[in-house]
Amino acid sequence: MIKKLHINNYALFKNVEIDFTDGFTVISGDTGAGKSIMLDALSLVLGKRVDRFAESSATQKSIIEAEFLLNDSHKKFFNDNDIDFDQETIIRREISINGKSRAFINDTPVLLNVLTQFSLQIVEVFSQHEKLVFKDPKAQFIFLDDVAGSNELLLKYRLILKEYNDIKSDINNIKKNGSLSLVELEFLQFQFNELNDAKIENNEKEIIEEKIKLLENVDSISLALDEMRVLFNNENGAINNINRAKKISQNLDSLSDISKRLESIVIELEDINSEISYLQNSLEADPNELKRMTDRLDLINSLLHKHRLKFVDQLFDLKQDLYNKIEQSESFGILLNKKEKDLKIKYDQLIKLANILDNNRKKVIPKITNHIEDILKSLGIPHAQFQINLQQTNELQSFGCSNISMQFCANKGGEMKELMRVASGGELSRLMLAIKFLSAQNSSISTLIFDEIDSGVSGEIASLMGNMMQNISKSNQVIVISHLPQIASKAKIHLKVSKQIVDDKTTSTVHKLTNEDRVEEIAKLLSGKNITDAAIKNALDLLNQ
Repeated sequence: MIKKLHINNYALFKNVEIDFTDGFTVISGDTGAGKSIMLDALSLVLGKRVDRFAESSATQKSIIEAEFLLNDSHKKFFNDNDIDFDQETIIRREISINGKSRAFINDTPVLLNVLTQFSLQIVEVFSQHEKLVFKDPKAQFIFLDDVAGSNELLLKYRLILKEYNDIKSDINNIKKNGSLSLVELEFLQFQFNELNDAKIENNEKEIIEEKIKLLENVDSISLALDEMRVLFNNENGAINNINRAKKISQNLDSLSDISKRLESIVIELEDINSEISYLQNSLEADPNELKRMTDRLDLINSLLHKHRLKFVDQLFDLKQDLYNKIEQSESFGILLNKKEKDLKIKYDQLIKLANILDNNRKKVIPKITNHIEDILKSLGIPHAQFQINLQQTNELQSFGCSNISMQFCANKGGEMKELMRVASGGELSRLMLAIKFLSAQNSSISTLIFDEIDSGVSGEIASLMGNMMQNISKSNQVIVISHLPQIASKAKIHLKVSKQIVDDKTTSTVHKLTNEDRVEEIAKLLSGKNITDAAIKNALDLLNQ
């Protein structure tokens, strides 16, 4: 469950800390007070992408932090992602002034997709928009497989499906590249032999270019080396003079340190003298070396130019690619046959898993439809009918080999319609709540957040929905954003979002209502800004139900 949400410098929230408890919490506030911004901040810390950036954050970094209380069932995720596990886990999202963001779990930097994977295990946000999302077959399959307990099986199916599609792609590439004509194959072989015979080595081009520079300046370099040798080796040269100084200092104890330093200088000078001799010998070793180096560089450059490449490393890659194509072409039949056998094995595995998935789904469909119809009756739709239909296909899809459709009818004798054709917002709100109630009983997600899903209902129906949310809160943390007094009065904790102007700047705050404040807020939801005695009485009645 979520214990705490801290919002710093995000839109209207400057520095707000919100405490949550288990059970049922309701959040209310005037239109524009900041309820949607608060939910947006929570969605960001749960991994939502930054698709808008608040104007008031333009000069400072935004930091949103949430603290969650976890159980040991989440340890595997932490171990898999090399994150320290703590039952009191803190998620942090930092958004810079240019809109770029960083995410952390227990102070460990994580990629956004890792944060999203984690948040999907602990929190589910359900908004008015989600009612439209649930009309999507993908959401319907997720719900059905949750209830059927088939998530692990579905994951296995999808892993094999990826392998199956990879093999299909390999087969297409083999067919595309493997069926070379004799002329094409001979041309590839010629190109490969040309590169292979060149025997180009790593960094060879750079080494040759350095040698050529040296050889092109051989006369001036040789003259300089001769002069240096004379300065080092004649009677009055550096080595002889340093040796004389060393002999003089050797006879005096007070100059022993100087004698040692002179000895080091002599060793260094003799080493330099040897290096000069080596360079002179190498310059004189082969007068044709410059031509050989130039020819070699021309060969390398011509191959680069021929293949329109810039770097020698690219020639190595090209050579390997040519080799692979030749090898693949020569073993085309053998390789294609092996891949097609592998594809058949994966296909058989997928069909078997898809059938098991469908059987699991079919077993729970009667239970789901009966439960949802019962829940809808308790929510004021006495003649509710709900159906889930599965239709087999020959196509391997991400959820198996079936298409799904959910149908609903609110009226006795009425026509069953696809969810996407259900017109009444109030009916759809109650249907979605019924589905979420059933889903919560079969899910490991501990926190459910409802954002004004009570649209289109009021009065007694709203009260019944509030009762349903109370029931869900017995096993899950439930956080509801609502304008309806019938729902707000059912909550254990009531938070209010309010807006005020400080130093000519508008800010939003969130505070927990006392019992007295709560009566006033419920009365305000009932009657508007002008709170009447009747509204106060009605508010007390609602709170005492």
